[in-house]
Amino acid sequence: MKLAFLRSTCGNERTCPNINLSDRNTVVVQGYVVNESAVEIPLALVPEIVAQQQLDPRLTLTEHDTVLVHGQPVTDLEALQALDPPHGEAAVEVPLSTFPPEVLASAR
Repeated sequence: MKLAFLRSTCGNERTCPNINLSDRNTVVVQGYVVNESAVEIPLALVPEIVAQQQLDPRLTLTEHDTVLVHGQPVTDLEALQALDPPHGEAAVEVPLSTFPPEVLASAR
């Protein structure tokens, strides 16, 4: 699976939570491990979801300004090599419809 970087909360795009577009027309989200099928990312990474009247069921806002993203664990070796998540982080894959179009429009 090939990935196109969309956004991150730090200058070194791959060492902190980030969002990527896959060549499978899905979104790959790298974040802090919650469990096998969920990662946690800062709300600052996707502030557009606050304005959503109905949040996608794969997204859960927390009380400490983070978002839980529930999806399929990324097991594709090419994607994992590209992400190279640090210890304590993992990636999940979700449909494009999970995030508002503004998030997807930030592709480079």
